[in-house]
Amino acid sequence: MVHEAFSIEKILNLYAENPDAEIIAHPESQAHLLKVAKYVGSTSGLLKYVQTSKANKFIVATEVGILHKMRQAVPNKVLIPAPVDDDNCNCSECFYMKMNTMKKLYLCLKYELPFVEVDKELSKKALVSIERMLELS
Repeated sequence: MVHEAFSIEKILNLYAENPDAEIIAHPESQAHLLKVAKYVGSTSGLLKYVQTSKANKFIVATEVGILHKMRQAVPNKVLIPAPVDDDNCNCSECFYMKMNTMKKLYLCLKYELPFVEVDKELSKKALVSIERMLELS
């Protein structure tokens, strides 16, 4: 849901104000945003891209939590979070991702729990995003 909240209009306005910036986006973003992005990649791909790119300014369209890690890696570069449609919410911050911990991940891998049962139609839709991310990695 994070990647669906970005406002293409606001991003393009922000880009007009910062023409030296590169728009980079997570592949789960909407198609119209991916078309204007200079680079599309997974979270780790976006991080690697800002480290290796010659550009000094980026409009970053992904979960806002990655910006902290990016700023640590490239403190000399300007990282601008992509704006969302709703000015009253922090829609680019994923509450569900914040619930993950290393301990939960460890227990999940060790015991293969919890078992998650997903509706067949939802599973097909989710697989599209997963396959897109794997193609880019």
